[in-house]
Amino acid sequence: MRERAFHSFCVAAGLLLLGNSLWGQSGTANDKQETSQADSSHGRTHLGYVQDWSTRHLVMPGTRIEDVMASGKPDPRLVYNMMRRRAALQGSQSPVVPLRPKEHHPVSKIDWSVSLENGYIAPDEFPAKFSFDIDTQDCRSDFVLFALTVNQSTISQATVVGINNLYTAASPTCNGGSPSIAFAYNTQTQVGGQIFTSPTLSADGTKVAFVETTATASYFHVLVLPDPLPLPSSPDGTVLIPITPTTCTAPNTQGCMTTLTFSSTSDSISSPWIDYASDTAYVADDNGILYKIRPVFGGPPALSTDTADWPVTVSESEIPLLTDPIVDTKSGLVFLGDLDGYLYSVSLTSPAKTISAVMDIGDPGSQGGGLVDPPIVVTDPANPTVDQVFAFTGCSNLPNYGGAVTQVPANFTSSTVIAASNTVNLTVARSSGIGTCIVDPPTSGNIHDGAFDNAFYLYGSTSGHLIACGFNSGGGNASEPRIYMLPFADNEISTWIASYKPDATAGDVCSPLTEFYNSTTGADGLFYGVGNAYTRDTSPDGFVETATINPASFTAPSCTGAPTPSCVTAPASVEGVSGVIIDNDLSNGGSNIYFTTLAPGSVNGQTCPSGLPGGIADPYCAVQLSQSDLD
Repeated sequence: MRERAFHSFCVAAGLLLLGNSLWGQSGTANDKQETSQADSSHGRTHLGYVQDWSTRHLVMPGTRIEDVMASGKPDPRLVYNMMRRRAALQGSQSPVVPLRPKEHHPVSKIDWSVSLENGYIAPDEFPAKFSFDIDTQDCRSDFVLFALTVNQSTISQATVVGINNLYTAASPTCNGGSPSIAFAYNTQTQVGGQIFTSPTLSADGTKVAFVETTATASYFHVLVLPDPLPLPSSPDGTVLIPITPTTCTAPNTQGCMTTLTFSSTSDSISSPWIDYASDTAYVADDNGILYKIRPVFGGPPALSTDTADWPVTVSESEIPLLTDPIVDTKSGLVFLGDLDGYLYSVSLTSPAKTISAVMDIGDPGSQGGGLVDPPIVVTDPANPTVDQVFAFTGCSNLPNYGGAVTQVPANFTSSTVIAASNTVNLTVARSSGIGTCIVDPPTSGNIHDGAFDNAFYLYGSTSGHLIACGFNSGGGNASEPRIYMLPFADNEISTWIASYKPDATAGDVCSPLTEFYNSTTGADGLFYGVGNAYTRDTSPDGFVETATINPASFTAPSCTGAPTPSCVTAPASVEGVSGVIIDNDLSNGGSNIYFTTLAPGSVNGQTCPSGLPGGIADPYCAVQLSQSDLD
């Protein structure tokens, strides 16, 4: 009965959010957590569940859908996150309070790995996953999409790959226990064109938006995916024999792609943010410019015709490369950073081609001083007056601070300054208060986005924590990575209360952190990659690690010798692996994580040869790891 009520909640949330015309009706309720083997011939204009790079950057703690709807123009990401927390509470059989974490680590094992040949997701970027329903699994309709950087000058392989039949550990298994490539497209339209950023799926999973870039221009693409996804016996292309998209003459022609040149310079780190309610995209370039594109999925994309307001010159610093933009409709602002350490806000309605405010978060010009990841924006129920913005840097602008995380109100102004009261040090302090934070052993010095724990998602700063990976807090091994747990005091982050070193290799850097509460095990898990491959480093390595988030027992995974339940090996690379996404909270083949390797080679000794004519023996891999409890 409770499962039926939860399924009804999911359907109602989607219908309230964007209306029947986009999301469609769910059909009859399914009361069982099962893996559907049926022919999913239904169209996917349906309440789905999207997980991509942007899901983690807009947060509204709590469990009431009414709070999301009352917050102003609702964003699907808020509903997705809330549905996932409700699913976790449902699984723990508690309508209000989650189970206390059990005293064990989640265990990871490789379910599958698929060859991507010479392609991989760029460091600090993410795949995207579409689930047809949040409380069931669908072998055919659920898929993970990988937008690939290809390690060769002339691309002759797929750059956008979709894998379905994901749940090979389910009962019954999908496709006899083997994942399948559903579609593979070579989307390169320019000589030397590459994908360096993350893709963003449409709300119904039928289209994907992404950026192709060259040294002299950037191109916004929307690709229409096959619907329904093809059977394993007849995929739409393979990694080595991909399909070249046609040019769209109608917005919903399967296999077609639109192309919009939006910038005359490259885009190295800015993924497109989609405002689903208005079908608008925001994306930036390496010259400090923020662009508005509308429509996105509903018609041929076009740059905003409001030339009095758009595009906006955001950064004029010495390193003006802009991060992904984060749209907060409650505050009416877009937030983003640059590689010189500045945090910016831009008005959504009348920017007049300029910023609303700028703050100096990182130390300009210092190693690691940039904001390499976009900020996280939070509507905190314990502090509801104004949204809060969290920005991470490897070298803070505060004297005698190293890497740090800073919390500021969304309505900050250009006269707002960071202070010790709203900034927490995440690495060794600089001896002189000026200059670089970390110089030797070799390391990028970057600090990537952290993650909030399950208690924060449920109750906000009243009882939650922020987890972040910085560097060692002192001593002779300052460049070793260290993960910190930060509590809140009076709704602001405060000095860390627990920490551990994910490994003891100087120069290693963590990927962005991903959190997932698993109601099956009762554990709040942390997932990330860590590693390095610097030419001067004598110990290159790569790992994928998991740890249980528990203030009373916050300990390091074991990453020595043979692979362990909390740590698997990956090819040596900076950050270890790409960004990690989670699919769902189902025990029947669900609760999986997805990523790609950042170098050719095996994960945990399991290789992924293509088995195709012309395939390479040592490719990059798309990987699924499953979670289960360790008794």
